[in-house]
Amino acid sequence: MRKDYKLEKRKYVIAAFVIFVAIIYILKLYTLQLNDDQYKNSADNNAFLRKTVYPSRGLIYDRNGELVVYNQPAYDVMMIPRDVQPFDTLDFCHTLNITREQFDKRLKEMRKSVGYSTYTPQTFFTQLSAQDYGRLQEKLYRFPGFFIQKRILREYNHKAAANVLGNIREVNPKDIERDPYYERGDYCGDLGIEKSYDNYLRGFKGKEILIRDVHGRIQGRYRDGADDIPGVAGRNLKLSLDINLQEYAESLMVNKIGAVVAIEPSTGEILCMVSSPTYDPTTLIGRQRGENYAKLNRDKYKPLFDRALMAAYPPGSTFKPTQALILLNEGVVNLQTAYPCYHGYINGGLRVGCHSHASPIAVKPALQTSCNSYFCWGLKNMLDNRRSKYGTVANAFETWKLHLVSMGYGYKLGIDLPSESRGFIPNAQFYNKYMERIDGVPTL
Repeated sequence: MRKDYKLEKRKYVIAAFVIFVAIIYILKLYTLQLNDDQYKNSADNNAFLRKTVYPSRGLIYDRNGELVVYNQPAYDVMMIPRDVQPFDTLDFCHTLNITREQFDKRLKEMRKSVGYSTYTPQTFFTQLSAQDYGRLQEKLYRFPGFFIQKRILREYNHKAAANVLGNIREVNPKDIERDPYYERGDYCGDLGIEKSYDNYLRGFKGKEILIRDVHGRIQGRYRDGADDIPGVAGRNLKLSLDINLQEYAESLMVNKIGAVVAIEPSTGEILCMVSSPTYDPTTLIGRQRGENYAKLNRDKYKPLFDRALMAAYPPGSTFKPTQALILLNEGVVNLQTAYPCYHGYINGGLRVGCHSHASPIAVKPALQTSCNSYFCWGLKNMLDNRRSKYGTVANAFETWKLHLVSMGYGYKLGIDLPSESRGFIPNAQFYNKYMERIDGVPTL
């Protein structure tokens, strides 16, 4: 009988195919058992509930030790979507004092949010009132898959210093990307001291692991809390601000637009910092925060714009000591140099008014009486001194500007508040361009 070589070859092909399939199964089993945490996580989620323990945010005091900002409890309704079982939706909405439309809208928004997962806790509803929290706590067993997360909100002892203190808000994706400390649903400082010292005030989050039965009901702490991590409260802040002085200054600025800053000269401490019009800081807490923030943002008087840090204003008479130092240092004037003042500085079409005082006047009495004319004449003579010392008006002007820069004018001072804007000191090129637009020829 002759041997069939075709059948012999087919036997090897079938054996190779069986071995190949076996290898695939072995690799898949290896991946599932050792490298893939999906089923382990699913089992763990069935058996455990991991809750974040949010720390108490640091308190804020004024320079006299008076409590300005403190905390109040707040409660968020959380849900793990895969654990939710059929429940009475109308009863749930009635308990939370919301409509069915609001319920459906919130579910839709939650499912579209970045980082949504059916296996992890999702924030369904934020900042329950004490009454709503009490009602829900009694009925929570009726709504499997839902639980309550305790948080904190800020509260204010004084309706003042809103722009200085700032507020807190829910983090956005950029915050989470920038700082791994944050997770969806966390709160961070927004504006003012709350933003500048957020890392200092926020503390450290803890973890709590709870055991669940087959019905998802909490049975207690895992290993009696041995693996729990307690939260660490944030550190307190004591400001240089005098809250009573702040309230008084704000009362003086009612129905006015502008800023008031009071500084302790010996230390540079800010005693009060007012931006007017201002707003009540308590309007930016609670569930109405978003709506109230939008109203403030639409307000034509811009109460959210911090005029003390961001607006540009002429320096006024506080600039005169600086001007006197420059003129004395450059030898433009000495202590005996006197300039006339006939109720102001008049030169061509320019007139800068001044109040009544003796004339002519030297530098010391000019500072004492805050004479406008003296310092206008001083700057004019410095610019006119181009031939003997500076060569050109532009060089004289740049020398004057560099003195101002050396004394801190025109640049940020580095205050520990966000959004500080720098000042503006024009240079010779700026005026050349300006005069070219006006007259067609530069003058410096």
